[in-house]
Amino acid sequence: MNRVSSTSAPRRRLPPEARRAQLLDMAVDVFAEMGLERAGHGDIAKRAGVSTPTVFNYFPTRDALVAAVLERISGVVEEMFDRIPADADDRRHRILQLAAAFQRMVEARPAETKTFLKWGVSFDPALRPAYLAFQDRMVERLIAVLPANPSDPAKARAEARILLGTSSLFAAMTFDDYQPAELVDFVGRIADVLSPSE
Repeated sequence: MNRVSSTSAPRRRLPPEARRAQLLDMAVDVFAEMGLERAGHGDIAKRAGVSTPTVFNYFPTRDALVAAVLERISGVVEEMFDRIPADADDRRHRILQLAAAFQRMVEARPAETKTFLKWGVSFDPALRPAYLAFQDRMVERLIAVLPANPSDPAKARAEARILLGTSSLFAAMTFDDYQPAELVDFVGRIADVLSPSE
């Protein structure tokens, strides 16, 4: 009796937490490519090599799937803020630190960053309120980390929004392969505009 040896190992069944994490990773990748409005359970199943009911088992509705992806995006951005050194008391230097931290995030987490960019320009009524709440949190984080904010709270919020908006443009420029010197010049000009004169 001849035995045929198989060179491929049998597929291992992942524990539920590991499978959910894998599917969430795939969801972020698919949403980064297709957009928040278009990607769905079937697209994620295809990418992960599982059945569509498997994805539904972990994310029972489209709302649950989108909420999990947006929670991941929020966490990645919050983590970026948490890693900014607290040593700068000079506003221009702090803006440059923010840009460096954001660039590290863009390079290390491109799918999350692309999904973040797509979320910011989505006006889908199911997605927009969550983005606006996220945007408000990010504006507050920016105000908190920047020294020498204007004393007028409305102006401080406006400047934080400028930084948030230019961060999206900066990320797009990075993905569009702008030269490092162009990115440095862009960030320097924003820092100059938003820093008080000596």
